[in-house]
This record gives sequence, C-alpha cells and structure tokens, in this order.
Amino acid sequence: MTFGYDTRIKHFLGSPKSKNTVSDISWDLLVGLEVERRSDPNRALLFVAHSLGGIVTKEALRRSYGCQMHQPHLRTIYEATRGIVFFGTPHSGADPRGIIQHIIQGLAKIAGFSPNEQIVATLLPSSERLRELRNEFGPMAHQQKWTIYSFQEEYGVKLLNNKKVGS
Repeated sequence: MTFGYDTRIKHFLGSPKSKNTVSDISWDLLVGLEVERRSDPNRALLFVAHSLGGIVTKEALRRSYGCQMHQPHLRTIYEATRGIVFFGTPHSGADPRGIIQHIIQGLAKIAGFSPNEQIVATLLPSSERLRELRNEFGPMAHQQKWTIYSFQEEYGVKLLNNKKVGS
C-alpha cells in the first residue's frame, strides 16, 4: 500500500493548498491504514518512509500506541508493526530556512509563493514536538523489538553548503 500527501511546502500565487500539520497527516495515515486492514488487522506491517514521511510514520505509530483505551482498533497498527526503513528522514530536524533560503523565501513571497509554516516549524531542529517524538519513539521501538534501518546521504548537498541531513 502507498500513502500520499501534499509534499510541497510552497505554492505559486497564494498560500499553501494544504494547511495540514504533521499531526493531521499522521492521523490520516493511521485511520486510512486501519480501514485498509480491517479484514486482517493483525497482518504484519513494514513501513518504508522517505524524508518527511518518516516523521509522519513515527507520529502515526506514536498515536496508535496511545489508542489503547478509547480506540483499540487503531492500536493494532502499532502492535502489527515489525519494522521501518527510513530514507533521508530528518530525525533531528533540518532547517529548510538557512540564510540563502531566507533570501529566496523573501523573493518567493514577493513572487506569490507561501510556505506551509506548520510543516516548516515541525522540521526545525529546535522543534519541541520533534524532540518529544524522538524521546517517545525510541522506547516504543525497543519495546516492540522493531527492526529499523535508516539511510542518509553519504556526501553533503551543495545547496546546503555541503552539509548532510544530520549536520
């Protein structure tokens, strides 16, 4: 199964089409996945996530974990998960608003682009929500004995002054 959402944080001529937060997107993933699995809710799950999708996956699993009391049917997603593969997920955040980005963003606003600030704020290394998610996710993964692989760039990206995602 695949899950998609609006990945563009900027849109031409106006504000972002989607004002969804990472929490909104993760809830959509969790509910949609539960609906698709109703005929076999205990079937093992393996998530493969890229970039922001990794944060969305972690948040969906965190929310599933918390559904034990009031929505136990959503808890089955957490319980059925066996592993996760992350590709380029900014686990510690990434600042998409570096100095060059600030200049470009200013020019983009003049030209009619507008970012989804909720998504940008969630991805910042200083994001409280991202820090909480990191702190909560590790114990969950350990408790369930999930197999996790995480792949990042080996070389820096020229547009980021040759920095890697983690740095």
